[in-house]
Amino acid sequence: MANKKVYYGILGGVLGLAVGIVVGGYLGLIIGGTFLGGFKIYQHTGFEGYELASYIGAIIGGVVLAVLGVRLGVGKAKRTDI
Repeated sequence: MANKKVYYGILGGVLGLAVGIVVGGYLGLIIGGTFLGGFKIYQHTGFEGYELASYIGAIIGGVVLAVLGVRLGVGKAKRTDI
């Protein structure tokens, strides 16, 4: 029974991480291209604004959705134990 919770938690975390990286990177690209295009970020960091926003969005999205995936996976395991 405990193994089922662990497996569901790991599966939810991995799926959440993958989806979070893709979705966060995409949203970062949209936001970065829209709002950071006019700034001269490249001169200070070596990255374009949209590129930097995409990396940051992928990291944040990956972390947030990995945690959410673990919580949903463990919740799913609890519901199927009945």
